[in-house]
Amino acid sequence: MRKGGKQSLVVDVTGKVVVITGSSRGIGRELAKAYAKEKAKVVINYHKSEKQAKELYQEILEYNKDCLLIRADVTNPTDVQQMYQVIVKYFQRVDVLINNAGICDDNKIQNMSFEQWKSVIDVNLTGVFLCCKQFSKIMMEQQSGKIINIASVKGQEGSAEQVNYSSSKAGIISLTKSLARELGEYNIAVNAVCPGFVVTDLNRNITYKKEIAEKRSLIKSTNAIQDFVNFTIYLSSDQMLGGSGRVFNLDSRI
Repeated sequence: MRKGGKQSLVVDVTGKVVVITGSSRGIGRELAKAYAKEKAKVVINYHKSEKQAKELYQEILEYNKDCLLIRADVTNPTDVQQMYQVIVKYFQRVDVLINNAGICDDNKIQNMSFEQWKSVIDVNLTGVFLCCKQFSKIMMEQQSGKIINIASVKGQEGSAEQVNYSSSKAGIISLTKSLARELGEYNIAVNAVCPGFVVTDLNRNITYKKEIAEKRSLIKSTNAIQDFVNFTIYLSSDQMLGGSGRVFNLDSRI
């Protein structure tokens, strides 16, 4: 499209079936609203935050009727399989899978329990594996699809008192690169996005982390959540051609 004689890139996700895990709160919630406004067919997934999920579902229905709300624990293979079956039966296809579900449970390693380690790895990494395994089936049949895994700069740099979280995000990065090699022949792109500190309803009261992130940022006036949403939508669109196995850092730290 051209406007005023200049080339203008139009990102279009109209009609695409977009599955977003862990989308009742945080950045997943913002993604769900944004995709719905762009006329995508959105699947909201939640596990425990039922009230927030239902509120989001009702909000989206006001401007986009093509929306599903599904409760599923991404660490449970049976739940993931049942979620997949419901989605495929309803929409007949899946164009985009965004593995966003994640938790953190910070502690120094000497104080970190095995359960703290396991629960974070289970949700953040095993959940991504299970969803990729399940949803790549229909993408392989379609000979098309986009998988976007939400990682973190912590998975590249590490973070004190977050050995479980940082390890899980590093695992996502490696999984992304490996799966991109495996699924490329089916025209399926697999990429990871590493946002910096993004203020959402989940963390807006953690001011010290926000202050640290701002001090390390080269650009002080960015809208991190909007940058993240815009880039993720672009990455899932047909305008993004050929890129796979990539890890995109969405912050301005060096």
